Formats: sequence, structure tokens, C-alpha cells
Amino acid sequence: MTFIILLQALFATSFPMGKYLMNFVTPLFLSGTRMFIAGTILLMYQYASSSAEFRFKRKHFWIFAQIIILGMYLTYALRLYALNVLPVWKTAFFYNLSPFLSAIYAYLLFGEKLSNKQWIGLAIGLTGMMPILIAKSPAEATLTEIFYISKYELFLILSVTLHCYSWVLIQKLVRNKNYQPSMVNGVAMSCGGLLSLISSYIHEGPAKVSDPSAFFSGLLIMVFISNILCHNLYAGLLKKYSATFMSFTSFLSPLFAALYGWAFFQEKMSWHFYTSAIIVFIGLYIFYQDELRKQSNYEEKKILI
Repeated sequence: MTFIILLQALFATSFPMGKYLMNFVTPLFLSGTRMFIAGTILLMYQYASSSAEFRFKRKHFWIFAQIIILGMYLTYALRLYALNVLPVWKTAFFYNLSPFLSAIYAYLLFGEKLSNKQWIGLAIGLTGMMPILIAKSPAEATLTEIFYISKYELFLILSVTLHCYSWVLIQKLVRNKNYQPSMVNGVAMSCGGLLSLISSYIHEGPAKVSDPSAFFSGLLIMVFISNILCHNLYAGLLKKYSATFMSFTSFLSPLFAALYGWAFFQEKMSWHFYTSAIIVFIGLYIFYQDELRKQSNYEEKKILI
């Protein structure tokens, strides 16, 4: 459990780091540079440690393509465009939708049934997102809205949706198809980063870095913590814990991100944040009571064995 808490605290650093680095570059260039560097490092590591496993089968190409385009390219591009306008705590809090979306994917794609208690938890959790949606920072006050939702909030909802879907696919490759986590993440990040860099050149023009030393030093720290350490730790923990349980623990990440936003950007959380946090946690707890009970029984059996 210690590694799970550490994972979420480290994952949360990507939000304030991303906001800081966008002081020097555009969102697509940041996303592309970060992903391409991280993916290249992971592929080099995979090749050096086990070149025999440096491969993927043609029949799995479509799965890799979805992870690259949806899980890496679009997920992070949309998140950075939103983070450039929205406060850190609000951007991170949208990722509390992850557990519910993961369960919905399991229901739709794998036929996993939801109990009445889970449906109740799902309804409470989604209701808990409403105070966050109506909360407006000064930067959002001038934005165009659709039913109280700005386009940047829509970007975030889509980003979280694609993020959850990609992790379902990554779990499938790691657990069922016996791919190494560093192999899957390396291919996805390097290819997704290349797509972002090409898109950056087309839509944002030639790259301009206002402070190269500050940008690249911060970028390397971000790559190591988020892309290399966190993604591989997450993929490794999926071998021990279910994707559903891992999604439940992701509730901790926005709390850490809010703390970082307060400490480094002097962002103040309104009552909307605390209200949503309490309601969403109640919904998550109700939703995952059965799953947590299964996980507890699994751990007890392991101890007995």
C-alpha cells in the first residue's frame, strides 16, 4: 500500500510541473518533447535489458495504435491545453472520474456486471463532480460555456476518458499478452510524442523556448518522475492489483496536486473543491466496497500461502 500512496503523490507532480513548463513553450511542443524523450529512454532500457523481448506482434498493432493516438497523443495534449488555463487543483480533480470510467469500460467491453451498491456509488460520485463544474477561477470567467461547462473542462473530460481507456488496453497487453511494461510504454510514448511534435510544428509553428536551461532541466525531472518512474510503477502494480482497485486509489492524486498548487502557485481552493472531494469519496467508497473486500481476501490468501 505504501507504493500506491507514493505512486499517487509522484503522479500528482506532473500537474504543477506541466503548468510551470508552459511558461517557456507551447502545450503540444511540451507534450511531444516530454513523451518522445521518455519513450526513447524506455525503449533503450528495454533493448539493453532484454533485446529478445523487443518486439510486438502484428495482430496487436491496433491495440498499440489506440494507446499511441488516444492514450498518449490526445490525452496529454488536451490536458495541457486545459492546464494552461485552469488551476492545478481543478485540472487534477477531474481525474477522479477515472474509477467510474474504468468500471464503465469493464461493463461495456468485458461484460462485468455492476451491483446495486455500485450503481448508487457511481451516481453519488458523478453528482459530486457538480460543485467543481460550477466553480470558476478568474481565468475561466471570460470563457464561453455550454451548460456551465467551459471548453477546457470538456477537454479534461475527454482527456480522462481516453486516459482510462488506454490503461485498460495497457493492462491487456501487460497481463494477457505478456508484454513488458517498459516496452508498451516506450512504444506508446515515443510514437505519441512524435505525433505531438509534428502537430506542434503544423499548428503552433517552429518551436520557441524562452528559457532553454530552465525548460530542459524541469523537463528532465518531469520525464523521470512521471513518464519513467510512475508509468512503470503503475504498470507493475497492475500485476498485483486489479485495474479497478488502482483506479480507486487515484483519488489521492488530485489531493496531492491541490497541495502542490497551493504551495507553488498560491492557488486557493474554494468550498467547491472540499464539497466535491467529500461527496466523490463517499461515492467511491460505496462503489468499491465489494472490490476492496475482494482485494482484502486476496491479500489474506497470499499471506496464508
